[in-house]
Amino acid sequence: MASILRSSKFVRYIAGFARNVVLNTPREFDGNLVNTTQCLCGAIPRSFASQIPAQHDQSLESSLRRLDQDVRKVGRISRRDIEDVLEEIRSSRSATSSQSLLVIRCCGNLVPEELPEVRTKLVQEIWSTLNKLNVPMDVSHYNALLRVYLENEHPFSPTEFLGDLESKGIEPNRVTYQRLIARYCQEGDIEGATKILEFMKEKQLPVNESVFNALIVGHSQSGDMDSAQGILSVMTQAGLEPSADTYTTLLCGYGKKGDIDAITKIFQECDTKDILLLDKDYLDVIYALATNGHVHHVSTILSKVKRAIGYNQDAINLILRLINKGQEDGAFLVLETVVRSTNPDGTLTPVGSFFVKQLVKANRPVEKIVQLCTKLEEKGMYNRALPLAAEISLELGNDNLAYPLLNELGKKDIPVRQHFFWPLIIAKGKQASDQGIIDVLLKMSDFGIAPTAETLKEYVIPNLKGSSSEILATLRTANVSLGSSAACLVHNLLNKNDIKEAALISSQVGAYYTPDLLKRSLTNAFYKSGDLDSYVRIVRNIYDNLERGRRNEEDDTPIDKTEVVGNLVLDLSNNQREFLEVVENVLQGLIAEGLSISTTAAEKLQDKLGEKMTEGISNLLGKLTSGDLTPIPVPKKLPSYTPSHQMNIEQLERLIHNLEAKNQETKGLKRQLLTLYYREKNLDKVETLISELTQQEGFVYSAGVHAQLADLYAHHNNEEKAMYHYNKVKEVQADDFKLDESKTISIAHLLVRSGKFDEAINLLENTPRDNRQEERNFNYSAHVWRFLNSLAEEGRVDELNTLFDTLVRKDFIEVNNILLGPLIKVHLTNKDLDKAVEKFEWCVNQFRATPWKNELACQLIQSEDAEKLQKLTDLSTSVHGEINSLYDLVFAFVECGRVRQARKILETPGLQNRPQRINNRCERYRQEGNVKPLEGLKDATKDLDHINRNDIYYQLLLSYIKQDEADKALGLWTQMQEEDLLPTDSFLISLGKFLQEKGKAVPFVIPENTTAPSVEKTPVQTFRRKLKAGEVDGALQYYNPNDRSYTITDGSLLIEKLIQNNRIGEATKVTFHMLDRNSVPLTRVFKFLLNRLANSGDLDNLAIINDKISQEVKKNISFDNRYCHANLIAGRATQYLDNLEREIDSAKEEDLRAIEEKFPRGGAYGILERHPELLNKYESLAIKYGQRGIVAPLNVLWTNYFITGNDQKADEIWNSYLKGAPRIMFQRIVHAARDTQDETLIRKLIEHLKTSNVTEGAVGNAYSCLLDVLVSKNKPDDLVATFEKAITDAGLTHINRTAVLRVKEVYDSLGKPFNYAIPPKNPKSMTSTSTTSSSDEEPKKATV
Repeated sequence: MASILRSSKFVRYIAGFARNVVLNTPREFDGNLVNTTQCLCGAIPRSFASQIPAQHDQSLESSLRRLDQDVRKVGRISRRDIEDVLEEIRSSRSATSSQSLLVIRCCGNLVPEELPEVRTKLVQEIWSTLNKLNVPMDVSHYNALLRVYLENEHPFSPTEFLGDLESKGIEPNRVTYQRLIARYCQEGDIEGATKILEFMKEKQLPVNESVFNALIVGHSQSGDMDSAQGILSVMTQAGLEPSADTYTTLLCGYGKKGDIDAITKIFQECDTKDILLLDKDYLDVIYALATNGHVHHVSTILSKVKRAIGYNQDAINLILRLINKGQEDGAFLVLETVVRSTNPDGTLTPVGSFFVKQLVKANRPVEKIVQLCTKLEEKGMYNRALPLAAEISLELGNDNLAYPLLNELGKKDIPVRQHFFWPLIIAKGKQASDQGIIDVLLKMSDFGIAPTAETLKEYVIPNLKGSSSEILATLRTANVSLGSSAACLVHNLLNKNDIKEAALISSQVGAYYTPDLLKRSLTNAFYKSGDLDSYVRIVRNIYDNLERGRRNEEDDTPIDKTEVVGNLVLDLSNNQREFLEVVENVLQGLIAEGLSISTTAAEKLQDKLGEKMTEGISNLLGKLTSGDLTPIPVPKKLPSYTPSHQMNIEQLERLIHNLEAKNQETKGLKRQLLTLYYREKNLDKVETLISELTQQEGFVYSAGVHAQLADLYAHHNNEEKAMYHYNKVKEVQADDFKLDESKTISIAHLLVRSGKFDEAINLLENTPRDNRQEERNFNYSAHVWRFLNSLAEEGRVDELNTLFDTLVRKDFIEVNNILLGPLIKVHLTNKDLDKAVEKFEWCVNQFRATPWKNELACQLIQSEDAEKLQKLTDLSTSVHGEINSLYDLVFAFVECGRVRQARKILETPGLQNRPQRINNRCERYRQEGNVKPLEGLKDATKDLDHINRNDIYYQLLLSYIKQDEADKALGLWTQMQEEDLLPTDSFLISLGKFLQEKGKAVPFVIPENTTAPSVEKTPVQTFRRKLKAGEVDGALQYYNPNDRSYTITDGSLLIEKLIQNNRIGEATKVTFHMLDRNSVPLTRVFKFLLNRLANSGDLDNLAIINDKISQEVKKNISFDNRYCHANLIAGRATQYLDNLEREIDSAKEEDLRAIEEKFPRGGAYGILERHPELLNKYESLAIKYGQRGIVAPLNVLWTNYFITGNDQKADEIWNSYLKGAPRIMFQRIVHAARDTQDETLIRKLIEHLKTSNVTEGAVGNAYSCLLDVLVSKNKPDDLVATFEKAITDAGLTHINRTAVLRVKEVYDSLGKPFNYAIPPKNPKSMTSTSTTSSSDEEPKKATV
């Protein structure tokens, strides 16, 4: 395509435009559009203010005028200024067409401090706001938006942009087409640009210099500089002389290539032709050089700048943009050329503050920031560079930069002050969690700074979230004393006039509540609330804790408590009018509390009251100053306990027994009890309860009961009854038959144990399943592993492979090391190492996994098969990296007793030390009681200085102690002396105590244990220990939801353990407690619980949760989908649809966004699947949604029609609502096609998607399904043709990796060359990383 620009045909084509060419002024702004590196000060008219209608809001006018002044003064504006203007527009809910145009045009290079992505997001926000306000916009607005996109290098589709214009009825003009040409050229797409040119010719639209400049950019981007140079000749033949802008554009093209010779040549040509290049032009060339890796040429260009008037601002703009591009070295070179003025004393003014600020703002590496700050200081350009960098990082809340920079300040003996951290605390306070603030406080302690009362009162506590008790607990985790926290919290509460809460906290926490500090806040809060009881309570608490204010124990200065109380009352009298109304009540309250005031205070009160003094007040003051009052004792509150909301088996059995004794109905409770028995797999109790239920009138075996019984009998190896109930499920559900995957696996496993392998595979292949669990729990994965492992242990290779392939193909499992392990184990069981290695290689190539690597390595070592061992190590290296693989080999040699070979590897030159790998393995050996490998590792590492062997010796000592081997334990101490190793204190203490217990002499002095004396573990520590050990009941005894020491993770792990033990009621109760204190369980755990509640149709508990969580949380956990599913399970599908209909009927325009977000797409499809009789009802509902602009319900309906073959209705919905939608849900169609091997269905889907607006990834997803279907149906020729077409339509990277591997196998079987790269495996699905190895350890975890 590039050659066309050099042909005579193209010259004639351009020349044909001659009569329509628009001659530009030498430096017309639009002529520079495509050269996005140039400063665009000309984008702003001479005066914004002149274009503002006089009738518009004064504040908006003022904001626009400020923008105008900034542009003319410094050539740039800030994002904050634009956001202020946007806020003015939103508040006034109006803007004129010209005002909106100006705001749009400000979001490009006029904001050089911001990244292009930020500027683009800002202009899109402005555009959206203007549309919502129905501000009139014409083609000029769209052109302005185009220009901003170009300046920000924002990717967009010119064809879609034109389509949007057409849909709005706006006719594009020549500027639109010129800028679309510029867009194509930015991408180096000359063909696309040529199409626009041809279109312009058809419309007889004029061409100007900007088009030619764009073409130069296009050729430069595509790497064709000959054609770019040729544009100059084409321009001349078209009647246009290349200007400085054209030459600058060409220079930038060569700059991207780093062709300094060509640049120099063009400079000479410009000199010859008297074409004046401005400083700004040279800076553009510098930008092109620096951002394309040619910083070394920047100095050459800088030598040509003249530093004329305005140079500094252009240079600053360039510096800011270079830093944003990560080119701070080039930016520094430009900074050195900035013109500096002179101070009155003859010194140069500092320069560089903006440079430092931008380095921090752009989040450049801290090492680079320190380096450049040091440079600025050394060169005398800016002496406060490093402190400024630290200050800005703190203001921005960027702790990743702030802390290292503060450390650098410390190295330079610059003190780190308390107030440095205040901006960081404020920034962290804007986050959803308080953890950020806690981290700041902990970091302050690392710098030796304890938070002062000012820090806590003014910055920490106002930014913490939650109740007062939660705030106190949070501050405890940050090592802030409870007293300090409480005193500051009370001050904060009083400032907010929350006197009641302040009184509660001050009563609960003994602390020094500074009277002078609280006095004014207490007075204001009392007058605001009128809460006398709380006022008196706080005064009493201040009184009681005055002794705590002593600075040290030696301070025995007497404290006049009566004076303190008197001063607090005196402060009330400053507001005399209100004081007269409350004075008697206040004084009586103090007397009732037994408090006194000083005589001095009483006299001052008397003076203030003057003629308002009454006999009653006088008597009260007399009592208060008599000295006869004694503070009354403060009663201690008894602890309160929260009653249980849910019942376990024992509680439920007791309740049923009590109700039956009263002849009350218990059938519903017994059904609940049946589920609990089933979850405990208690067959005897289930059969007894079933017998009782069948004797009660009205009891019917539901499909759910039959499914539970089938699973239960499968668990107890009763094939006959398991299959009986399995068939009953099919009979009851008829055409709607489905079974969840865990029960399907359980029954299939039973059939295999009964010798019916083929029947088991048939059951897995043909049993329809409920929607797959979003998060398969450990029990499910462990069951699948036991299923596979049972065949592996029996050496049944073919059957194991068949089962594994079926589980993968039918999406029962997500492949990982654990589940791949049996595929290797089966060959080791059969003592077939060749096949084991072959299968291991298959696992590595297919899944980048290394199952049973260690066991396989040990067997190869024992059989002395060096060739296969090398192959195994090479395969491991491809997954885990060389270092990790070599360490794994060391451990394998050690475990096989081959110490010499292990040592040889450890002596490998350049082998990086991995102390954590060695320590972890030593701990594992000790826990498993494997002393021999520990001894071998000790010997293998002898005299290797780069390895710290203390941990090896310590773990070996603990192993000897566990085995009661006193002599061997003492021998370690001796051996360490021989090797000149210094035992640690922990080693000596453990060994000394052990020898004393065995009655043996201790030949060394046992070090004193410098750790804190052993104390009783806190409840939280005990809770965590019991939970980790799986002692759920014990953990529950210690769990206190009202104690803020228990974190969100603690509560979440408890919930998870309870669910895993089928104790859903208790898990729900814990969840309620967490939600009540504004804590949300971890997302995965919350989803786990909601799935169980939804699957049991527990609408009551879900409704409670619904009321306790925000819409944002609901969105994150897909709550509405689960609630819909629960309604479906509970048999309330019709009522649920009625609720949705009422909601959409009554919805206001502002409610639609929220309604759209909460619509349960997955749940709605479940309703259509299980209740086809509701199809018409749902269709009318979906149409109502569609009429309000919400297409998701129609998408669900379309999916249903598409799968069931109702093409007419599916096409109606597609053409009316979905074809032009940006997002289409079709995954269920893919699943249906894959499950039924329906080639026609998936082909039809692909054709639909190709006509829509979905991404190539979506099309690739559908093609992946089609390829799988063709593989399953053994259609190799069709497969090859389809694969080639898929690559054309979607691209290889968008096709599923597994599908590509299957296609490759077909190519190999046909003898065809497969000339495509296999896409890399998705990292998310990988179970191994470069930092962990020894994947053979994982199957052992699965057996626990």
